[in-house]
Amino acid sequence: MGYLINPVRFDDRDAVNSISGLPYSSDSILQGKNKIVELISSQFHKGLLVVDGYLTANMEEIATLLFSKCEADSIIDVKAFYKTNDEIEALISDCLPENRDIDPELIYGRLFSGSIQDFLDPIKVKDFISTLKPDEKTIVYGHGCLCDHFAEIANKTIYIDVTPRDTAFCVNEKRYTNIGNDQELDFDAMARRTYFVDVEIATKLRRDVITRNLINYYILENYQGQFTYINPSFLQTLLQEVTKRPFRPKPVYIDGVWGGQFIKKLRNIPDEVADKIAWSFELIATEASVAFDINSHYLDIPFLTMMDAVGKQMIGEDLYSRFNGYFPIRFNYDDTWHSNGNMSIQCHPTDTLARNLHGDYAGQCEAYYVVNTGHDAKTYCGFRSDADGREFLQLCMQSELSGQMIPYRDYINALESKPGLQVFIPAGTVHGSGRNQVVLELGSLTINAYTYKIYDYIRKDDNGKLRPIHTKLAEKSLDFDRDEKWVRENVAFDPILVDAQEEYQEFLVGRNDLMYFETYKVNLRTDGSYLGRNQNGFSVITIVDGEEVEISSKENPDYRYTAKYLDVVVIPAGVKEFIVKAKGRQPVVLHKAVMRQ
Repeated sequence: MGYLINPVRFDDRDAVNSISGLPYSSDSILQGKNKIVELISSQFHKGLLVVDGYLTANMEEIATLLFSKCEADSIIDVKAFYKTNDEIEALISDCLPENRDIDPELIYGRLFSGSIQDFLDPIKVKDFISTLKPDEKTIVYGHGCLCDHFAEIANKTIYIDVTPRDTAFCVNEKRYTNIGNDQELDFDAMARRTYFVDVEIATKLRRDVITRNLINYYILENYQGQFTYINPSFLQTLLQEVTKRPFRPKPVYIDGVWGGQFIKKLRNIPDEVADKIAWSFELIATEASVAFDINSHYLDIPFLTMMDAVGKQMIGEDLYSRFNGYFPIRFNYDDTWHSNGNMSIQCHPTDTLARNLHGDYAGQCEAYYVVNTGHDAKTYCGFRSDADGREFLQLCMQSELSGQMIPYRDYINALESKPGLQVFIPAGTVHGSGRNQVVLELGSLTINAYTYKIYDYIRKDDNGKLRPIHTKLAEKSLDFDRDEKWVRENVAFDPILVDAQEEYQEFLVGRNDLMYFETYKVNLRTDGSYLGRNQNGFSVITIVDGEEVEISSKENPDYRYTAKYLDVVVIPAGVKEFIVKAKGRQPVVLHKAVMRQ
C-alpha cells in the first residue's frame, strides 16, 4: 500500500463471497480476543510460544493477555534481539536514497532485498535460546519471532494478519512505528520506509510461514482492534475452495485532487465519507483483500495471503513461478467523471529503470479501457506527430521552477474518448486520462507503484501542497518516438472480431508485443451465454455495460458468482471452462483480460 495515500473509510460489504458446505466445526472460527486467548492458553502447557504478525498487528496485546491467562514465566519483546539502530540504518540506507535532484519530495526508493532475519543480532538470539528452560512457559512477540531462529524451537506459533487497507488506516493515524526503529520520524519518512522496507520484510516472512505450514493459530485483526481466529486447516480448505470458483476481491477507495463522482454514486459512498473518488482499487494484489461470508462470520483475508497459500492453483504453476508468487495483472478504476481536471501527464519506468533504480520485478506497463464518458472527454497517449517531445519535457522542467502553465495540448496526442476505447501503454509512454470519464486501468506487475508526473497543471493537492513532479526520472524513461501514428498502429487499434456466435460476439481489443497480457470485449445479447476457457492460467472478467451476469464453472454450476455493473471478477486457473450468463433486461458487454500465450 502506498502509505502516503489514505484510503476512504468506507467498508464495501457488497463485495462478499458466500461459500457454504465447508467442513465447519465449533473451533473453525472464533471471534473476540477473549475466546481466542482462552483457546490458545488451554493448549499451551510449556516451552516457547511466539506471536508474530503483519504490519500494525497488535502482537503485544495478544501476548500480554496470554502471559496473564497462561501464568507464563516470562514475556519478551523480540526487539530486545535486534541489532542497533545504526546497524539497521546501514542495512537499509540504499533503499532510502536522499537524491532530491531526481526525487524532490523523497517519495521513491528501492525495495529491501533482505529479510527480518537480517535485523536480528545472532549473538543476542543465541544467548537467549541458550537460557530457555523447556519446562517453563516463555512468550516472545513482535516482528521476526517466526523467523528460523525461533520457529524451529517454538512449541506454539501465532500469526496475526492485517489487510493492506487496515494497515494503511493505522499508518495514517500514526499508530505504527517502523520495524527496527525506536527514533521518531516525520510521517513522510516513516511512510516511505514502511513502503520500501517494512512491507518487504513482513510480506516475505508471511509467505515463508504460510508455505512452510508454520502457523498453529492464524488470527485476523482489523484497524478497530477486533480479532478473529481461523483454524489453519479450515483456512487452507476455504482458500482451496476459492480456486475452484469465480470470486470478487474487495475494492479499496481513494480520494484524490482530480477525483470524480461516478464510482462514488455507483457504489453508494456517502458524502460525509468522501467528496469524490479518484481511484477504486479493484484488484491490486499488494493492496487487495477478499471478503467471505462463512457461517455468518465475516472474514476479510489479504489477497497476498491467499496467493501464498493457494497461488499455484489460483494462476497456474508456470505463472506462479514466472511472477515470483504474485498475481501478474492489477485492476483499478480512474474516475475523473464530472471532476475539475485531468490526471497528470505522466509515464512509468522501463524494465531497466525499475530494476536498477527501484529493485522491482520489471517495468510498469498499463492499459486504459474507457467505461463511461461525459462531454469532451479525452484520453492522452503519445506525443503529437507535429510536436517535439523533448521540447515539451524542457518546458515542464521550466514550469517546475517558474510555476507557469504550459500548452500541453500542443504536444500530447489526444484521443476522443468513447466507451469501448482500449489503449495499451507500454512502460515509457507519455499518457494521462482526461477529465470527465471513467477508465478501467490494468497494469503489469510491479511490487510498488511508480508514477513519474511530468506535468500536473501547477496543481495543489487537497492539503494545499503542490503535487510532486519527477521530470528527471521521466527523462530516463520516456520513449520520444511514440507519437500519434505509433499509438494508432500499435496500442489503440479498432476491435478485431475473433468469434461470432448466436448469443455473443468476441473482439480482440488490446495487444502489444511489449506487454504480456491481452484484452477482449464480449458483446452478450439479453439472456445470452458466453463460454470462456482458461487456456493460459486465469481470466479476469469485468462487466463494463449492462446490469448483471452470473459467472459459473461449467464443470460445477453451483460454483458461481453474481456480478453487477463494474464488478471485477477473477476466474482462477482451476476453473478450466466458465459460463457467463446475462441477467436483467439488457444486453451486456464484458471486458476480459488474460495472459498471452
